[in-house]
Amino acid sequence: MTGSSPATDAAAPVAAVFTPPTDVELARERWKQARARRLLLLLGLLFVLAIYRIYLYVTGGQLLSLHLHVPSSPYLVPTALIVVLLLLVVGPGLLLGRSPHVRFNPQDIPVGFDDVRGLGPELEDVRRTLEIFEYRDRFETVLGGQARKGVLFEGPPGTGKTLMAKAMAAEAGVPFLYASASSFQAMYYGQTNRKIRSFFRALRAAAVREGGAIGFIDEFDALGTARSNMGRRGSDGVTGVVSELLVQMQSFEVPSLSARLQRRLVALFPRLQPLWVRVYAPNILLVAATNRAADLDPALMRPGRFDRIISFGIPSRVEREELVDYFLSSRAHQPELDLEVNRARIAVKTMGFTPAMIERLFDESLVLAARAGRGAMSFADLEEAFLTVSIGLARQEPYPAEQRRAIAVHEAGHAVVAWASGHNRVVEMVSILKRGASLGATLHAYTEESFVETRSDLHAMVRIAFAGMVAEEVILGEASSGGAADLVSATQVGARCVGIYGLEGMHLSMDAIGGVGGDETARVMSDKRGRELLENLLNGLYSETASLVRMHRSLVEELASTLEAREELTRHELEEIFAAYGAGILDLRDR
Repeated sequence: MTGSSPATDAAAPVAAVFTPPTDVELARERWKQARARRLLLLLGLLFVLAIYRIYLYVTGGQLLSLHLHVPSSPYLVPTALIVVLLLLVVGPGLLLGRSPHVRFNPQDIPVGFDDVRGLGPELEDVRRTLEIFEYRDRFETVLGGQARKGVLFEGPPGTGKTLMAKAMAAEAGVPFLYASASSFQAMYYGQTNRKIRSFFRALRAAAVREGGAIGFIDEFDALGTARSNMGRRGSDGVTGVVSELLVQMQSFEVPSLSARLQRRLVALFPRLQPLWVRVYAPNILLVAATNRAADLDPALMRPGRFDRIISFGIPSRVEREELVDYFLSSRAHQPELDLEVNRARIAVKTMGFTPAMIERLFDESLVLAARAGRGAMSFADLEEAFLTVSIGLARQEPYPAEQRRAIAVHEAGHAVVAWASGHNRVVEMVSILKRGASLGATLHAYTEESFVETRSDLHAMVRIAFAGMVAEEVILGEASSGGAADLVSATQVGARCVGIYGLEGMHLSMDAIGGVGGDETARVMSDKRGRELLENLLNGLYSETASLVRMHRSLVEELASTLEAREELTRHELEEIFAAYGAGILDLRDR
């Protein structure tokens, strides 16, 4: 990477203690030299035989020759057919035990640490792990430590776990053996264990030849599920797979068969020792990725197997800005997206997005631009792509007039109450177009990064959820079934306030006592006092929402009429309507 970074500076002391070349490079060079010596020995023997043959020819001596005689027998053809049939029957069974990995050499991996963005602390930890891997021999002999043998990447999907593993292999300059956990599964009993053994055998062989190797198993929970989670019946196969993993991950120091044969040969003929490099502990780093680390067997998580667990989380705003800059640098875009204010808006808009989701957002924007016949994406394309990624494609449904009015009033109620909740929340979009299962949509978000939820913020979320139903009741005289999902959302947020966060007078955590179904809402509603507090909270917030809607009724009606005419309103259009209405924001955070 160009320039200095906190990760590079933090890892500098290791490089200062162990100067280049790395132990990986030294081991690779020793193997090459030993292989060259063996080749020279073989060539020398062939040269001696050639000289001897020339000598016999010159002196008129006789050379030994072999004459093959193929006997003629009526049983020869049937025997050959039987052998072929046996190979056809037994051969596939033998092949079932082969390792399912795909090997990538460093030059085959197109990504490096420069391509890992939005993962500052994780990248720093990976750099440290990789340096210890590269200087493993001196780390153990000089400093007396034990190098990491296994690293577990855990976190939600799309947070960069696989990308980080590839970058590790490319930066280390060693072979990268990739396998998915499901590829180890076999239909015959015991074949999964054979595949695991074959994978580690190939990993050790690659490490011996190249000075080191990195093995990567994706979706590791499919192999390493905790044995305690399995029932007694039919669990022997799963238990055996986990046990095989435990043995293989702990058996890196076991000498291979070739190493044991070399050791015996050198013991008999000490002068042959320089011809071999005896590596009894191949330099191996096993990396595994999972979205469900809590489901893994505890024996896998102890030091000596997975020595390090690196958690990949949702990127913060600063990290999202870095990702936005990186993805835009390689994608055609209009000059307006180079403005800092627009890039900051994209980072705010994508709160809660993973790196994979942000990349998909830009790809969807390019698709929209290409469909419109433009060679570069615009900010409008990004906004439309954001709706497509978040909610779904827009569809114009032929709503009856009354239902169209009800949907517009419903979404206008959400938008107005979100606007009236305070300065820290902005309404991004309101639509009455059908997207996915939603008849309409209102997108609102915090204007700044939020890491904790306060009581006033949670109450605002409940009021916004109630606003659609309340607006229908106040303006149209009755509510519809369109508020069913909003009631679910309001109940779930209220249950967290009561039974999880202790914000409504009950300081007994429902998370601590457990309950029905393992869900916090079910636990709160199954408790008499918790249900009473939840009902009082929701009823009170419902009344506050009704007061807000009545106070801003004219704004709700105006916004609903505009929605019926335009079908969708963006943030700028909404800000114009709110600014024309006035500054009558009612902030209920002090209630």
